[in-house]
Amino acid sequence: MATLLLCCRHLVIDPCNRVPGHLPRSDRWLDGQNDKLTQVVCDWLSDLAWVGWRVEAGVDSFDSNAVDVRDLLELRPERGERDDQGFRVSWFSVERTDSGKTRVFDEGGDEVDAEFFECEAYQRLWKAVDLLWLIFETGKKGDDSDPDNRCRSLCHRPESSYEDPSPPDLAIRLLTAKRSLRRLRESLGSFPGYRLTLFGEEGFIVDDAWFEIMGQGCDRLNERVHAYATRPSCANPPDDDFDRESIPPSAYTL
Repeated sequence: MATLLLCCRHLVIDPCNRVPGHLPRSDRWLDGQNDKLTQVVCDWLSDLAWVGWRVEAGVDSFDSNAVDVRDLLELRPERGERDDQGFRVSWFSVERTDSGKTRVFDEGGDEVDAEFFECEAYQRLWKAVDLLWLIFETGKKGDDSDPDNRCRSLCHRPESSYEDPSPPDLAIRLLTAKRSLRRLRESLGSFPGYRLTLFGEEGFIVDDAWFEIMGQGCDRLNERVHAYATRPSCANPPDDDFDRESIPPSAYTL
């Protein structure tokens, strides 16, 4: 499988360098800590992207059972070289944990092409990243300039659903994201020190301030989604010339 165009830039801080009289840790120990840190990121991101994704899988279509995709696929870090500042750059890749022996079937019992299955895994990962960016931008900027259009883009539904509106899918995804961010923060707290930038983007420098921004983004988006979903106008939407078809899926799904 091809390597994702996603990476994390990371560096575990040697705790002994901050404590007088302590001998510094070996490079081997620091490398081991860096590997553990990237695995924490991989586990977090794959859970966020693939949670609840179950497929029919087995030796043949007559002997298949619904299994969690995470039993078949795994997001793994590929250790790269250190940069000129001593940071390790790791790239993410998706791999089959069963070496492709298990076959995946659709609802009709037909086998799903392996390339199609892998493509779906990548798409879900990218949608997870898109959601994280949406949360971050909302938490940082607030985006109160045009709340109506913002909510329309988040609460996208087919026209037939206006008479019997259902809770937007994004509301569920936001709850999952907020919980996963809390778990990530707890997991990173077990390291004596770290520097972490997700996806090679300066806006994703992970620290206490970043987690606060993400929490604010989740809360603000959740309030807007629920506010838009419960508006009386949803039952009989006006002709507002809003091009709902132009909304990219990454704006409202994970």
